[in-house]
Amino acid sequence: MNKDYEVILENNTNNLSFLYKENKINVKVIYRKRKTISIRIIPKNTIEIIGSKNMSNSYLKKILINKSSWIMKTLDKFEYMDDSFKERKYINGEIFYYLGKEYKLNIIEDKNKDNKKKYAHISIKQDNLIINTNNNEKEFIKNELKKWYKIESEKIVIDRLEVLKKESEIINNLSPNIIKIKEQKKRWGSCTSQKNIYINSRISMAPIHVIDYILVHEFCHLVHMNHSQDFYNLIKKILPNFKQEEKWLKENSYKLSL
Repeated sequence: MNKDYEVILENNTNNLSFLYKENKINVKVIYRKRKTISIRIIPKNTIEIIGSKNMSNSYLKKILINKSSWIMKTLDKFEYMDDSFKERKYINGEIFYYLGKEYKLNIIEDKNKDNKKKYAHISIKQDNLIINTNNNEKEFIKNELKKWYKIESEKIVIDRLEVLKKESEIINNLSPNIIKIKEQKKRWGSCTSQKNIYINSRISMAPIHVIDYILVHEFCHLVHMNHSQDFYNLIKKILPNFKQEEKWLKENSYKLSL
């Protein structure tokens, strides 16, 4: 057994954990209607394994052991991650992303006491994400940023879909029932069996090429409601280099936080 890691299946609780450099990380098992298995590492020390209900924990343990080298490398990448993206303070100088670029938060407080109604005007100038406001409370700033990013995401998704439809006959011929931008904690996009596509309201934080990948990914689910090879082959027809975008998203998603 490699001294740097060990996959543990506890007999009394049937819980899975991953021992990484003497730190025990609990593995969250998520069951869905699917035939394949996927493993997700969420910075810094969260491991999720997604599979079908008929897969036993002993079988999932074998998968984790087989993927242990990749898990170790991914955990290594996040070991020295900047915690500021996980524990937001909403103060001047904090870094936020917009279309893949870094911007420093600059809160300019209005001292005018006559204006009692709370307000926040958000804009980008040079390398700054500027908020002109008469209320600098953390929760207020957080909620105003959520609203702003959602509005930006709605505009950008509309623009990018127009471009993708012009560039790809496949996308142009696919019609979801609805496309909705909404707040989602983990998923960047989802597609239901009713052909409803939901896109994360923080998508405007990502670079354009990654936004395109997320949109194409969900549109391809209108054809294949799974993550089969046929599904990925369809994505590749539209975006031949989609693996680069997929890799960027896996490595940088933690930075796209609110």
